[in-house]
Amino acid sequence: MNLYDKLTKMGRNKWLRPLASFILGGVVRLPFPVLLRIAGRRLVTAFAAAPAIMLTGSNMKDALKDADLLYQAMRFTVDYMHLDTLCLMADLSLEAEACGCPVVYDYASVPLVQSHLVKSIEDIEKLRVPDPYCDGRMPVFLQTMRLMKRHHTGLKIACVTGPFTLALHIGGTDLYIETVKDPEKVKRILGYCTDVGIQYARALVKEGADMILIAEPAGSQLSPNAFELFSLPYTRQMIKAIRRNCVLHVCGRAGHLIKLMCRSGASAISVDDVDMTAVLAEVPADLVVAGNLSPLKLLSASPSEIDRDTTALLETVKGKREFIIAPGCDLSPQTSLENILSFVGAVKPLNG
Repeated sequence: MNLYDKLTKMGRNKWLRPLASFILGGVVRLPFPVLLRIAGRRLVTAFAAAPAIMLTGSNMKDALKDADLLYQAMRFTVDYMHLDTLCLMADLSLEAEACGCPVVYDYASVPLVQSHLVKSIEDIEKLRVPDPYCDGRMPVFLQTMRLMKRHHTGLKIACVTGPFTLALHIGGTDLYIETVKDPEKVKRILGYCTDVGIQYARALVKEGADMILIAEPAGSQLSPNAFELFSLPYTRQMIKAIRRNCVLHVCGRAGHLIKLMCRSGASAISVDDVDMTAVLAEVPADLVVAGNLSPLKLLSASPSEIDRDTTALLETVKGKREFIIAPGCDLSPQTSLENILSFVGAVKPLNG
């Protein structure tokens, strides 16, 4: 049995869990590439809390407001989906709601931001950085992370909304145009969003997160020049302030941004609809890459097709140890357990 599996197995024993937590506490502070090299095998992960919520008999509207329900879903991702990491729900409305944006809830889909807060420079002055321990649903997610830390020794990864993506929630999609017409306004909003992300990420780390994924899906719609001006500097600032291994995630077609993502200071990049062979040719040897199984296929394809896709990806990345098999984005709530087990089982024995 390899090192990672030994530590996670020890964590299931209440008497051995403190020792396993102590050892893992030192391991997770190693540079991420080193951690993967000593793990002993290829790791497989996914932000799969949404389907886990549905599969545990709950629903999105209730579970995202209740730490006990959300934690039960997190347990399901490792106990029944056999994922190697616990990835706290990726809810990109969370910070926006805590900042004051109205959010619409649904029983079977992720919450959506309904309207925006900023129309003018004056509106920015009225914004307050939310307290992660008091505002919105941030306390629910922090309590869920505490439960994850208390009961599990595996890697615990939390998601924080990236600066440009949160800025779109705060200021609306006109921000794309305003990067040209009113760049100073955009930068003011980005400065605020960066502060929000730093405060929330630090709280997540304090409560047990071993690693932070910065989700910047809106970045894929930016040109390289715009990404370098309106996302990269703020992402760097966040990563520097968090002082933990960080993953920069840009889903969609982000092949034009790979070199810039590598300059973010993140220990890993997570990618989606890209040519993985081209990505591996661009990234430094000491940078971890995660991806890039299609979330749409995981939702709708047959288990045998998913197995073939995963096997093909393993073949593509076989020369890079610093690679984690993962979907290119978080999974739909309707993704079946059978399909999830198909890609996980192609990477490792499900009874391991």
